Amino acid sequence: MALPIKLTLLLALLLPTIAIKNPVLPGWNPDPSILRVGDEYYLATSSFEYFPGIPIYKSTDLSNWSLYSHALTKPGQLMLYGTPTGGGAWAPTLSYINNTFYISTMIRWTYDPVARVWPRIMWVSSSDMKNWSDPIWAEPWGIDPSLFQDPVSENVYLNLMAPDSKEHGIWGIYQCRANLQTGKCIEEYRSLWNGTLEHNSYARPEGPKIFMKNGWYYLLIAEGGTDDLHRATIARSKSPEGPWTAAPHKPLLYNGAYGFDNLTVQSTGHATIFDTQLGESYAVYLARRKINGSSPLGRETFLSPVTWKDGWPFINGGKPVLLSEPVGDVPDQRNSESWVDTFEGPTLESGWYQLRMPYTENYIISSHKKGIVFQPNVYSLSDRDVPAAILRKQTSLNMTFSAELLPITSDLQQTETVGVSVYLSEFQHQDIGLRGCFNSTGICIYTQPLKNGTIEYRQVKLNVSTIDYITLHIRAEPLYYHFGYSVGKSPAQWVTSIEAKWLAFAPPGWFVFEGTSFALFASGNGRPWSVRAPKVGFASVTQRYYEEKIPDYDRWE
Repeated sequence: MALPIKLTLLLALLLPTIAIKNPVLPGWNPDPSILRVGDEYYLATSSFEYFPGIPIYKSTDLSNWSLYSHALTKPGQLMLYGTPTGGGAWAPTLSYINNTFYISTMIRWTYDPVARVWPRIMWVSSSDMKNWSDPIWAEPWGIDPSLFQDPVSENVYLNLMAPDSKEHGIWGIYQCRANLQTGKCIEEYRSLWNGTLEHNSYARPEGPKIFMKNGWYYLLIAEGGTDDLHRATIARSKSPEGPWTAAPHKPLLYNGAYGFDNLTVQSTGHATIFDTQLGESYAVYLARRKINGSSPLGRETFLSPVTWKDGWPFINGGKPVLLSEPVGDVPDQRNSESWVDTFEGPTLESGWYQLRMPYTENYIISSHKKGIVFQPNVYSLSDRDVPAAILRKQTSLNMTFSAELLPITSDLQQTETVGVSVYLSEFQHQDIGLRGCFNSTGICIYTQPLKNGTIEYRQVKLNVSTIDYITLHIRAEPLYYHFGYSVGKSPAQWVTSIEAKWLAFAPPGWFVFEGTSFALFASGNGRPWSVRAPKVGFASVTQRYYEEKIPDYDRWE
């Protein structure tokens, strides 16, 4: 029977018409862990070699998220000196134990096989999700830790991905009861479960999350590595110590089953299942948007509904995850067309990061004056140290990042640079900026795109004695980055372009687990900044966003 017209119109007004859009946290935000507190949701993600570490986002509707705090903000919590891209703080897990919030995570300082420095597990605690304790270092070593308190016995378990030994290196999921105050195991350290794939030196069961529902304990893990084979699988038991029985349908989540070069959404895994205050189940997990075979934004945070049948969960109804399919019926209000920062102090706006652990003052912002002034050092974005640079995550595949320079009142030397960059690693960053001209006097706009370690240097001389109202632009599109500048209110002059795929892959022998960021920087490039050099910095940054129109299938002409 058809509804009366008035009632139909009333329902149309009351019910939301736009649902949650994936990714819910665009830009690189891998390894999501979520915790509901009443009707509020907190979500933590990996930060790797960026400072401050472990961002924590907050939402009341699972659609609109704001950056709430960071867990690791002091040198004693996050010691990153000389840490390469892909090292640092990985895979946090949020827990609420004995009226206290915990984040368990791990720090990896290097991949150097000579140094033989192994990743270490630790946790920090808080009463308010803003101020976090110094770390408690766990006795076991490994990665992807989680703390779980059994609601029946109140015992606290540390679950982690660890090797059987340093010699054999066959990884699996391990567990022990843990002392939260000391980090020590207080009962047997045991192999918990090895997942569903063949258990050999290539197996990567990781990211263990235990939760309880309807009398069953569930162990949710990731398998297949972090690339196209990445997936989520699950097992259950009547005890948090096992034995575990794998779900009859496996994997639980795996877009790679439909072809690595087919669907846009790939590398789905590292999931957390949770319930809303209304009792509905959802999963947050990481995934990549594969654009013409590469993913410049890295691994982002996605969300899908979870249904239950015969005591087992099904993520997204067992169907592939498609970008065009909204999630649930919660309104998505992410329609901001621009964002502006004028650095009005006294501190940086949340969302700016530095590389590694800053041990010198690399910039100055004033509470009574707009703009940021850099204090350049000898390091650049290519060095494994702390350059005078601040970075923001790229959050859209179709956007422009523009930065207006502060006036420059005298010449720069050839080694002295100030500019902007789209940054992936010390090996992969594409820059546009100002410097003293090569083979000429005066100041030049320069670009130096990197391809396979080869720099394509270009410069354009500015025939002016002082620099006023120069704005540097990076135009990001799904397949390309374009680099240009403008003088005053004149249109941008585009200098060069590079394919986005050059900001998506690690060099041979290295790992890149992040996505691209936009950077502001200044550097002496191996030499101290001249005492006669001008002050350099930026008056403002503007980000403009455009409709992405990313297809469900990775098909680009």
